[in-house]
Amino acid sequence: MVVSQIVSTNTMTDQQAITFTTSIFDSIKKSKTISDLENIPDKLDIPKKNRMNIDGYPKIEFDIKPIEIETLINNGILDSELKFTTDITSKLSDPLAKILYATAWKNGDLKKVKHIIKGILDSENNDNDQDDALVFYQFGKYLTKKSGQPIIDQHVIRAYAIYCSTDNENVEKFRKLETLDKTHKTIINKYIQWLTSDNLTKELRSEKDYSYYIDKLLFATGKTIKFRKSRKEL
Repeated sequence: MVVSQIVSTNTMTDQQAITFTTSIFDSIKKSKTISDLENIPDKLDIPKKNRMNIDGYPKIEFDIKPIEIETLINNGILDSELKFTTDITSKLSDPLAKILYATAWKNGDLKKVKHIIKGILDSENNDNDQDDALVFYQFGKYLTKKSGQPIIDQHVIRAYAIYCSTDNENVEKFRKLETLDKTHKTIINKYIQWLTSDNLTKELRSEKDYSYYIDKLLFATGKTIKFRKSRKEL
């Protein structure tokens, strides 16, 4: 069965998921430019519904360096535990900062910010001692825009884990993956190492922010191969 036929089916078998994922990674390994990466979803017929919505998640062009976080700490915006200080709302004057803080407050996301901040501060540290909020922690590392630091989520790691799997039992397990926790640290670290390895062309690794485009592609791949019950099982 060709790749386009596999993707068009409502449910994939584990073997079809492996075949499809392998074809994606084979295409990535041959890519030399960002354009090569961006052509893969159409070339391999990844459903548009599974691709990252750039309206909701536009590419982040800015970076955040550890020294900027240290400035926030020194100015009393962040405390020693990397959480916002209790009087921060009296110190905010920029309208955009106010809106974004209020949005995080309303969504109950203020406690998550410290994990992003820790990731920024740990961007030069390859020894990952973080055991929780791994997605936010790694996002912080990505925000420093250090080469090879990716954005990760369940879909990206699902795709990479299945690409690496030789055991059918593991394939089924990763196809059902819903959240990332400390048990996935090994596969996350392997993915990060893979992104800077000779598995990718030298030309691609020289492209600015190339890992973002691979993450976006693997996000769509992981969504496509995610285990879904057939209608007969529902």
